[in-house]
Amino acid sequence: MEDQIEQAVEIALSSNSDPVIKQQAMSFCNQIKESEDGWQICLSLFLNDGKRSPAVRFFALQVVDDALVKRLNGSGKQLDSGSLLYIKESLLSYIQREYAPQSATDTDAVFMQNKLAQTITLFFLLSYPETWPSFFDDLLALSSIGAPLSNARGLQLLLRILVAQHEEIADTLILRSNEVTRRNTIIKDAIRVRDMGRLASAWMEILVRWTSRDDGYLIVENCLRVIGSWVSWIDISLIVTPQYMSIIFGILGNEALRGAACDTISEIISKKMKPSDKFELISLLNLQQTIGQLPIGSDVEFTEKVARLINVVCLDLIKILDEDDYALRLHDNTESLLQQLFPFAIGFLANEYDDTSSEVFPAISEYLSFLRKEKKRNKSLTPERHSTLTSILNTVILKLKYDESMDWTNGADDSENEFLEVRGRLRLFQDAVAAIDENLFMDSLSTVVINSLNGEKRDWRDIELGLFELGAYSDGLRNAAALPTKGQGAPKAMEILNTMLLKMTNSNVLSIGHPSINLHYMELVVKNSKFFETHPQIVPQILDIFVSNIGVHSSYAQVQVRAWYLFYRFIKLCKNLMGDIAETALNAIGDLLVIDAEVHQKNDGDSDMSADGTDTGSFDGRLYLFEASGLLISVEAVPDEKQLHLIKHVLNPIFNDMEACLSRPPEGAQQALQIHHDIMAIGTFARGINDGGKAITDPVREQFLLASRAILVSLETLSGMEIIREASRFAFARMVPILGPQILPEIAVLVSRLLSESRPSELIDFMSFLGQLIHNFKGESGILEMLDQLLTPLLSRVFYSLSIAANGSTDEEIQQSDIKKAYLNFMMGLLNNGMEAVLTSDRNRQIFESVIQSVAHYTSTSSDAAIKKMGSSIYTRLQEVMKAM
Repeated sequence: MEDQIEQAVEIALSSNSDPVIKQQAMSFCNQIKESEDGWQICLSLFLNDGKRSPAVRFFALQVVDDALVKRLNGSGKQLDSGSLLYIKESLLSYIQREYAPQSATDTDAVFMQNKLAQTITLFFLLSYPETWPSFFDDLLALSSIGAPLSNARGLQLLLRILVAQHEEIADTLILRSNEVTRRNTIIKDAIRVRDMGRLASAWMEILVRWTSRDDGYLIVENCLRVIGSWVSWIDISLIVTPQYMSIIFGILGNEALRGAACDTISEIISKKMKPSDKFELISLLNLQQTIGQLPIGSDVEFTEKVARLINVVCLDLIKILDEDDYALRLHDNTESLLQQLFPFAIGFLANEYDDTSSEVFPAISEYLSFLRKEKKRNKSLTPERHSTLTSILNTVILKLKYDESMDWTNGADDSENEFLEVRGRLRLFQDAVAAIDENLFMDSLSTVVINSLNGEKRDWRDIELGLFELGAYSDGLRNAAALPTKGQGAPKAMEILNTMLLKMTNSNVLSIGHPSINLHYMELVVKNSKFFETHPQIVPQILDIFVSNIGVHSSYAQVQVRAWYLFYRFIKLCKNLMGDIAETALNAIGDLLVIDAEVHQKNDGDSDMSADGTDTGSFDGRLYLFEASGLLISVEAVPDEKQLHLIKHVLNPIFNDMEACLSRPPEGAQQALQIHHDIMAIGTFARGINDGGKAITDPVREQFLLASRAILVSLETLSGMEIIREASRFAFARMVPILGPQILPEIAVLVSRLLSESRPSELIDFMSFLGQLIHNFKGESGILEMLDQLLTPLLSRVFYSLSIAANGSTDEEIQQSDIKKAYLNFMMGLLNNGMEAVLTSDRNRQIFESVIQSVAHYTSTSSDAAIKKMGSSIYTRLQEVMKAM
């Protein structure tokens, strides 16, 4: 049987096994686990045959573990007391034989030792203290064969068992049932009463005996790990004694073990206790002197652990300061101790390695939070706290700068992304400083910004930092989260911002030619567009920058696409400051208003009709240029004749392109994508024209009426393409405000063609589009006539789509829910805009009863509260319409 088990395990674990045979092997292994005597066979296999492979012996212990867990949980066929006694005697005999110093066999591999420790721990949970009260004495005796605590093999196993025990009964990261928690509490109480004193003494003796030995590294490291984990739930006075702590602190001088010692000290300090006791503990440890003597910096990993230690200590001291009950008695001493230790935290914050800096982020954050609370309590900053706050801000500013070894990739490099993530967290510290001392924040940031903008020979990283800080300052004012926007400090804050912006716009920072500088610059002028209301003379200069190779013509693709959007935003926000510059601007960006769609092939060979040939997704960005063009053309300063000329200048090439595309034989995806882009450009351009602020003239309307007819021709030819239907709906929705009722005949044609081809997923946007038309044209005879002809076919499509079962698909269920919402919104729009007459017209009278029934059904069966509420309101109003028939 043991040979069969070994063969089955090896087949199950092999990546080269035949799948059928592998499944059979796995089934056999599961049968062994479930059989009543499987644990006996496997225990014998593990104990008596060291020649078996480690994988087989590991599996054997797993089977024994399953049997022990069933007994613990009270499930399945349970072990009786005789079986438990047999397991105890067998395991104890095994470890006394195999883990004795004179054992002739090789020591089990580490993973096997860990597995054996886990098995023994499970048995411990079943037997201690009732049936195996001498558990710890037996293991300590094994470790002391020959001399006290001198058996390395036995010690290693003992320490691994102690680690496993903590994980089972005291690890707070593991969620446990109330029953298991009660069991663990009983075990911990028994350990504290019966064995904790001997264990604590043994740990100290292990540290003394093995720290100086060449072969003692793993034993001491595991012993420190045990102390660090167990200290959270034992009497800390057993550990925190002058002799004990002197031994642990002495290990900090051991290069191989100092990291483990540092972790243990951190765990000791982290133990929950009363504030007064915690203060006494930290004072006793005299960390300020100890840490000052450590070789911080030369060992990155150790430095990180020391930073973690300082973080723990500072957090506890800040918590003591913030405790009202203890503030008066401990305040001065705690404040003094914190002022001695916090410089270490700031030093670690300044560390060149972000992983080390991040270790003290919680302490920095908590200290700043504490100072904010103190400010709300109307307590002024002491000179010591102001000095600390200044050091924090100065350190944060230095950490915000790109490292000399790092290049700007706009997030394309992983290391840069990690830096940007840390930078975002540092920015929060900076904002917190602003909330505590706005003058310190304003003076410090303005100095950094002004210095970065001065001089001729500057590294791009210095300028980038300055512009980043200018953005941080601007955000603080705009969001009113940190800097004052009202009251006495507001004029100063705005004056400093305007001074920095004026300095930036008058500087030559863009001459450095770095893409990050260019991008920051454009972002800043858009974010601070109100600045130009008092400095309108600078607007032409900014426009020149935008249309140059710094902005919309940048050779950096990511910068260029972003600049298209920022250019549009600047035009939209500052349109009243533009004047008659449309023709100049359009000539500057004319080469970018050319549409050249290109179908990209996906990895699976299908066509991706979502982008043009410039860059993936860049067509969406290019649309911002069309909208910006519309805005420029439609500002008040542009004469009517020039406006019409410029509109034709933009639209005629699109019309010609559409005509040329449609005159060619069908070309599939490329042709459809080109037409789609043309139609989207028309719709986006129309939105810009409408938002420009200039009154719409009849000649302008005529141009967009021509555009609507060109779109209808394209839709008639390519109505089977969803992207064409989508684009047509988009463009018409944006031409409605320009054309008004004049577009209704074209809309009637559009709606008819869209409805005949639309898929269920398109019904949602289609009904939303109709709702917009109903709102815009309520009272117009044209809309009433169109709806009268459309209603029955539309509702028939809706009812059919909702009658199809979702087949358990989450996406289909969501789609049907969205269709119901769109349908009810459409019905509510009809009723709210006084168009209920179309429901009872001669054409639609026959479907009216189905409408009432559908609303009642969707309302009663839906679990969505919004649908229920709206449906109930619609149903009541439909009943009133029926009564009036």
